[in-house]
Amino acid sequence: MINKDQILADLATKQFGKNVLSFDTIDSTNTYAKKLNKAEAPHGTIIIAEQQTDGRGRMHRKWVSPKDKNLLFSVILYPEMDIEKISLLPFAGSLAVADAIESVTELSPTCKWPNDVLINNKKVCGMLLETSSGNYGIERIILGIGLNVNQVEFPDDLITKATSLTVECGLEVDRIRLLQKILEELENRYEQLSRFSAGQLLNDWRMKALLFGKKITVLENEFSFTATAIDVADDGSLIIETEEGRKRNIFAGDVSLAYR
Repeated sequence: MINKDQILADLATKQFGKNVLSFDTIDSTNTYAKKLNKAEAPHGTIIIAEQQTDGRGRMHRKWVSPKDKNLLFSVILYPEMDIEKISLLPFAGSLAVADAIESVTELSPTCKWPNDVLINNKKVCGMLLETSSGNYGIERIILGIGLNVNQVEFPDDLITKATSLTVECGLEVDRIRLLQKILEELENRYEQLSRFSAGQLLNDWRMKALLFGKKITVLENEFSFTATAIDVADDGSLIIETEEGRKRNIFAGDVSLAYR
């Protein structure tokens, strides 16, 4: 089981990952994180597990992962930034994971709106961002990350949609080193978003995005339609052009490349 001492060894961060709660099996790292107060879980705390019995992703999807193979963890953040920047944290998270994967494995991941990471057009990482608010707005953010690292078998319905790092690079990946690198990159991206204009982060994300100029299928409010992805706006919404030629912004939902 990945433990605190392993994570802290050679971890080059200021706060992220300095406080670790590790579990062999848990219902959900995000669910557990919600139960903690700030004294128990200060900024940058991570909750990590080898197995989740009730893991979940965006849009209420179940996240299933074999034990001891992947990275399943949540990062607790207490953001001190404008709410407009908070909405861009999924972009910071996907960029951090993509940069870490590239650094550790030399693979070339891409980012898919709003926060998935893909390799060869297959999903390798998903994120679930949950917030809690107080009298003065958003007080805490829980960023849950599920990354397929050394998994080699997938359910039939995911074989064409999901992959792992070891499948793509042909080698077993050091999960601890990869986790350390993700935490380092995530702290860097968090500081970038906090200190500088959001445009810098979004420009970096655009460089790793694969949707622009391509036909996509948009799932919005249980209704799907085909459009062309144009760009991402400063507020993090996806700018699309419908088949009727109308441009509009998508603020929530899911997108995938349209094959037809």
